[in-house]
Amino acid sequence: MKIATASQMAELDRVTVHTYGIPALVLMENAGRSCTDRIFRILEEKVGAPQEASVAVVCGKGNNGGDGMVIARHLHNRGVYVEVFLLGEVDDLSADARTQHEIIRRMDVEVRVIRDGEGVEDLRSYLEEVHLCVDAILGTGLSSPLAGIVREVVEIINLSMATVFAVDIPSGIDATTGRILGEAIRADYTGTFGLLKLGHVLLPGSIHCGETEIYDIGIPSRAVFDAEIKTEALDEQTVKSMLSVRPPDFHKGDAGRVYIVGGSPGMTGAPCLAGLAALRMGAGLITVVTPASLRPIVEAKQMEVMCTGVEDGGTGHFSAEMIPAVLEAISKADVVVVGPGLGLTDATPKFMKELIPRIRVPFLLDADALNALAGQVHVLQSAAAPCIVTPHPGEMSRMTRESIESIEASRIDSARHLAEEEKVTVILKGARTVVATPKGDIFINTTGNPYMASGGMGDALTGMIAALASQGLSPNDAACAGVFLHGMSADLLVREHPMTPVTAGDVIANIRGALQHTLGEIPPEE
Repeated sequence: MKIATASQMAELDRVTVHTYGIPALVLMENAGRSCTDRIFRILEEKVGAPQEASVAVVCGKGNNGGDGMVIARHLHNRGVYVEVFLLGEVDDLSADARTQHEIIRRMDVEVRVIRDGEGVEDLRSYLEEVHLCVDAILGTGLSSPLAGIVREVVEIINLSMATVFAVDIPSGIDATTGRILGEAIRADYTGTFGLLKLGHVLLPGSIHCGETEIYDIGIPSRAVFDAEIKTEALDEQTVKSMLSVRPPDFHKGDAGRVYIVGGSPGMTGAPCLAGLAALRMGAGLITVVTPASLRPIVEAKQMEVMCTGVEDGGTGHFSAEMIPAVLEAISKADVVVVGPGLGLTDATPKFMKELIPRIRVPFLLDADALNALAGQVHVLQSAAAPCIVTPHPGEMSRMTRESIESIEASRIDSARHLAEEEKVTVILKGARTVVATPKGDIFINTTGNPYMASGGMGDALTGMIAALASQGLSPNDAACAGVFLHGMSADLLVREHPMTPVTAGDVIANIRGALQHTLGEIPPEE
């Protein structure tokens, strides 16, 4: 599912009108009618008979306000009592919004102009009586914080008890970054047009959107294709297309061999968790490669995952001198993981620098394998095989020397820059995990929840991705499917047990449920 920035959407609108010749008024009509259909269904659910409902439509001066006036007209035609509150003088309306205003004026739809505090109070009073309020104040072009009467109106709508339906995107959200510009409408429902915008998906904007639907308003599919939008949202349909059915003669060798290089004193659980996740995700053979002094501990923790020890002189840590033995240990691998429980010593950076260019199969770096790249991230360019890195913002900061605040403020750009610069697949973890490919494509995960905030989650994700890659998925597809299914597993658990923390072990145990749900074996809840 493609996701557009504000500027990309504006360009699509322009191309639709000027290149394809579809009048803007037609797009506005389609947008308003689509929203009306959804609002009518909402009123049926909440009121029973929509004709007994009352609605406030709050319109700005631009085309978003024009959409709102189309909604008001269609609701009026269906017998719903509607009043329009206009934030600005009629003479200040955009040309298309002025046309829509003239239509509703001739149809005797009640219109009130909010010019000052008195108008704001009129809206406040009316909102005490209505069943639903339509936010058609500002669209996707907003770039500066709300102020003055507009901000007052947004605050009043948020304080009201009315159900709120936002047109295109809740007013006050930056459609490209998801940032709240001073204040923003907290919508129960949002109807958007053509494509999702980044502000619908990224936090904190996504929290304000409520239940979001996308409406086809007539933008030609060829125009979307030609726009070469490189950002997508991960959903069930996308991930399902990446997975395949196993043939009848499939055996464990076909399911892939995953080797996990990790473990250090006090952190032997991490590679074991990754191994168990890889097993649950379908890898055929999984081996943990760990310092020989830790091998008895690792073996005691697992039964279905194999283990091999590399002589470490009793230190419990990996060093560059162990690389020949490590390479021998992973020589049969289809996919290699380096990092879970690796630990960080003075020897680790050199170990990683010399190991990365000598791995000959797709590999994934996690945890301290990433921390060891601090100050030497360009070592990734020496990789001879496809590489996936899975940093959280702290690890990303240490790798790139960019502040955590800067990374969080621009997660997409940060992930894309690292992926393109170092020619690796980047999984920037966190709320709305971002997957960036070496070609600059971006995938934003739509699963996961705050109850996953516990140790071991990254190890579980790493194992899942490695298993998918070992079964033939490309590094990019394995990354995308892995992060989606990882979050879906947790989402299903929280749905069953609301507000209950989820452990990495819980997520691993529920991988089967996530797969069944995504593949359609379990119908989604209404």
